[in-house]
Amino acid sequence: MKKLLSIFVVLIFVFTCFATTIYDVQYTTVAGDGTYPSLLEGDTVTLTGIVTAIGWAHYDDNYFISMPEGGAWKGVLVYFGEIFPEVGDEVEITGVVSEYFGMTEISNLTSYTILSSGNPVPDAIVVETGNLIDPVDAEQYEGCLVNLLDVTVTEEQIEFGQWYVSDGTGDCQMDDGFFYLDEVVPPIVIVLNDVWASLSGMVDWSYEEYGVNPRTPEDLIHDAGTGGGIVPAVKELIGNYPNPFNPETTIEFSMDNPGFVSIDIFNIKGEKVKTLVRADFEAQVHQVVWNGENDNGAPVSSGIYFYEMNCGDYTCVKKMILMK
Repeated sequence: MKKLLSIFVVLIFVFTCFATTIYDVQYTTVAGDGTYPSLLEGDTVTLTGIVTAIGWAHYDDNYFISMPEGGAWKGVLVYFGEIFPEVGDEVEITGVVSEYFGMTEISNLTSYTILSSGNPVPDAIVVETGNLIDPVDAEQYEGCLVNLLDVTVTEEQIEFGQWYVSDGTGDCQMDDGFFYLDEVVPPIVIVLNDVWASLSGMVDWSYEEYGVNPRTPEDLIHDAGTGGGIVPAVKELIGNYPNPFNPETTIEFSMDNPGFVSIDIFNIKGEKVKTLVRADFEAQVHQVVWNGENDNGAPVSSGIYFYEMNCGDYTCVKKMILMK
């Protein structure tokens, strides 16, 4: 019996050590047709990963997963993934490694399970715009969450909604794979030569070009000092980023006219945990930071929280998730 148990333990160890990972699916130095296809194309694989984005190509069961530590080669698209997970879920899937016009994906799923929820999403990989042009450099980021910093708009939205930015290293495509900029409230307007402090999103390959696809409006952080970008309402609670977050998040709101603003944080029970803002603000876009502490300076627990903005007769409540 002890011998059988030992063999069983060894088999589990061997299976764990040699289980296929997202990295195994994505990593390649073989150009193929120029789009660097997966070396496992056509194979059926079982992968685990953390859901980093949901709704690519505007389908709710298309989602990206990443290895928990994040990094290059460690993200992949799950195409028609059969389940409807939340960001932060850990999933296990079995499907076929496919190349769809040059983009690696897992499709034709035969098994899919949500293993756990509320896991931290791997940090975005900070890259330069020039890293996302040539496949030699860019292929490693396909399927991954990346972050561009201090970029200037070099081309406004064209026929399929894409636009282009550069940090001085080359023009990189931004795309609307998750949501349309003119359908959010307030709408997001892309202006030539405008500056954005931070743009995050998932990297895909389509129409023979790599592109960064913001997951939500909170992935686009505008440099308020430049003007343009988000079109301000009279009073508007825009949202918070990142979301989910750990350990802090930035709440953004806009003012068309000066006024007194209060922002309070509530837990899932409706109990106020933090008075974040009680002040007069000028007419512009503003950002305030919540560091996950209550009014007494003590850290709050992981979970769902709500933040409420009040200004005159305007009241708006939005949801955010703290994950530790």
